[in-house]
Amino acid sequence: MKIGIDAIDYYIPPIALRIDELAKARNITPAKLEKELGLHAMSLTDVNEDTASLAANALLRLVENNKIDPTTIGRIYLGTESAIDAVKPTSTYAVGAVEDKLTDQYGERCFKNCDVVDLTFACIGATY
Repeated sequence: MKIGIDAIDYYIPPIALRIDELAKARNITPAKLEKELGLHAMSLTDVNEDTASLAANALLRLVENNKIDPTTIGRIYLGTESAIDAVKPTSTYAVGAVEDKLTDQYGERCFKNCDVVDLTFACIGATY
């Protein structure tokens, strides 16, 4: 029996803004962002993306890249600063979208026995 983190993945939107362009638009010295913070580009969501779709894409990559049967996953943690709904955890939207995508392969509600948890508190949410 494995205990701990068996796999982790991420999704980065394909649209990016060069940091020197952002600095110029904000009247910030580019070196402050590039040298001090180590930034070179900032990814941006497309018009059809939100925090739930970013999480769903990361979860789908995780399952597919690691050949994980979603019925064996016991818990999913989502670290975010940007909840899309004050009542329902963003992770439930992400899991629902991935369940729809994986229905043919793993059956309906393949995550039905999986707990999902949102950790939302500035940057610390993702580190937990």
